[in-house]
Amino acid sequence: MNKITDIIELREFMQCLENKYDLLNFEIDGVKPWQLKRVQIDYDLGEICGVMDTPHTVFDLKDKIFNMFSILKSSVFNNPFFSKPSDIIIFPHSRVKEIDGESIDIYTHYFVQELQKRNKSFIEIENPTLGKHYKNKMPWRYYNEFILVAKNIFSKFIKLRNINDDIIKQVELEIEQRIGYYDLTKLLISTTKKYKVESFLYRKLLEKLQPKQIYLVVSYGGFGSLIKVAKDLDIEVIEFQHGNFSKYHFGYYFGEEKRQLDYFPNKFYVWNEYWKNLINFPIDDDKVTVKGFDFLDNKKKSYLDIQRVENRIVVLSQGTIGNAIAKKILDNWDYFKNFDIKYKLHPGEYSRWNEYESLLILSKKENIEIIKNTDLYKLFSSCEYQVGVFSTALSEGVEFGCRTILLDLPGIEEMYEFRKVYEVELI
Repeated sequence: MNKITDIIELREFMQCLENKYDLLNFEIDGVKPWQLKRVQIDYDLGEICGVMDTPHTVFDLKDKIFNMFSILKSSVFNNPFFSKPSDIIIFPHSRVKEIDGESIDIYTHYFVQELQKRNKSFIEIENPTLGKHYKNKMPWRYYNEFILVAKNIFSKFIKLRNINDDIIKQVELEIEQRIGYYDLTKLLISTTKKYKVESFLYRKLLEKLQPKQIYLVVSYGGFGSLIKVAKDLDIEVIEFQHGNFSKYHFGYYFGEEKRQLDYFPNKFYVWNEYWKNLINFPIDDDKVTVKGFDFLDNKKKSYLDIQRVENRIVVLSQGTIGNAIAKKILDNWDYFKNFDIKYKLHPGEYSRWNEYESLLILSKKENIEIIKNTDLYKLFSSCEYQVGVFSTALSEGVEFGCRTILLDLPGIEEMYEFRKVYEVELI
């Protein structure tokens, strides 16, 4: 059997497994762990077969020990269980940008301001970024460490029933034949145990806070238990779009058949009609609403006077293919050598970009500047071109008038519709 060599093959293979074994409905003790972890499984298998890199920086032992005290402190002093009831709970994106001296989540920042103007009762419950929190402390801002820590501790004592090993072993065998060894059993059992602890705690939290609505970003980023509990309690869950998606994105596309999934929000807010009509969401069409992207719209207005620099390029790196992007630029250096290049790292690469052999070579070039934390929209305003593969930022860059150059690398498949809509050069 042929080995998998690109992302399309990988995701078609995974969808075949889902259909063959009905994995979206596969249960362990009343929990559907494949449905919860299909995005992580996709990334894991992509790494094993070599079509993706590690998407973000991960903790080493030193980091874990250093952050332990901060996590324990947040679990006690910023615990949402100590909050008063609120009509709305917001789970913002854990990654923040520093704008005008303030660290904010660009996807929920203006929504919070809108709630304040309308005198709505709300709180935020924030997940840490690599063990830390960067936004200013506010009376409405709480941290989620208590539940995150509790699920890791108490899940070890959960005893499961009705584990259908036969199906998991068959799936593992097919994965091994096409990709390599992958301990799916361990992942699904661990996921099920943690889900049971999380769902118990989220139920207690929601019963105490009595919200009418929950807003979140990245529903597939560990919020499955929250979403299911909220639905059971008749609390509406709405997700803000945070990036690109397509029929190859396992967080949002579940096939052409309209499905009702346990762990997907009731509603989804998209940026414009392009995104609304791009894929078949697993919710009714009238539940997908054009909300706009307030942060981007405000930035466009504020940077109208910035002078665009001829032949300046911003390269948009991505954690899953960061090394491949750098190598593609280096391999095509005759094309890029006369450009003024601003090489923008993804936040998940800040502490590990020097592991990219090709990028180390590029960083010594006189016309390349490696950029970490910056106002990306201001950078877009000064650049004539943007270069990337399937980064969310590419959709934002065209809004600032950047001409687009795409690199033919794993993930380019997700840009099929984008390439039809916008004038794009492909390398």
